[in-house]
Amino acid sequence: MLLVNVATAYSALAGGLIATVTSAWFAVKVFTARQTNEPAVELRSFYWAEINKIVLTGAMFIAVFVLIKPVNGAALLAVYFLVYITPVVVDVIQQPKRRRETKES
Repeated sequence: MLLVNVATAYSALAGGLIATVTSAWFAVKVFTARQTNEPAVELRSFYWAEINKIVLTGAMFIAVFVLIKPVNGAALLAVYFLVYITPVVVDVIQQPKRRRETKES
């Protein structure tokens, strides 16, 4: 990205950081919460974590568009979505390998 220009590079970095920070926030909120045997409490913690993640994502996008000038919106959103779809892509790639290991067992 740095080969294109600096604005594209830091816009892409900001998109990746938004995706990473919000996912980390969700994980911290869900997995460091009190572990109970109450399904309703666990479900509530997941919902609150997801709501917090959505609000934090919106706030971070607003902050980027307001505070960073100039911003390359295409690079920002492309890297944001790329970071989010990476686990799905890795899972799809790994499925045939897991199937072979399961058949061999």
